[in-house]
Amino acid sequence: MSLAEEAPDCGAMVKRILVADDSEIIRRQVRTILEPDPDLEICAEAATGLEAVREVQRCRPDLAVLDFLMPEMNGLEATREIKKLMPTLPVVLFTVDDTRQLEWESKQAGADALLPKAEGSRQLPELIHTLLQ
Repeated sequence: MSLAEEAPDCGAMVKRILVADDSEIIRRQVRTILEPDPDLEICAEAATGLEAVREVQRCRPDLAVLDFLMPEMNGLEATREIKKLMPTLPVVLFTVDDTRQLEWESKQAGADALLPKAEGSRQLPELIHTLLQ
């Protein structure tokens, strides 16, 4: 085995994730889902859509996971504002509701993916890695 095969991948960079949900329990669950992945780091959390926009400005994440229903500004409104600030930032809307109407509205707002919360523990890490490629 050569040294190159033994050396860790020094080119890999940790990707910074913003998690916004008005439920502290959901934010904690998302943290629990993502923390085992050494390539992902939660750089900020927010409880409202307005806080999510502020945190995007502050921490400049590589990806944002936003709840659809949040106070002050819902996930669609927050997505629109975030895309104005960082047009290429991938945004995942994380929701209890998974309807064709919401899927259409999320795309119109600029979200890159819509993921039902029921699928989160299985699909969120893979979806994040796919969007960050």
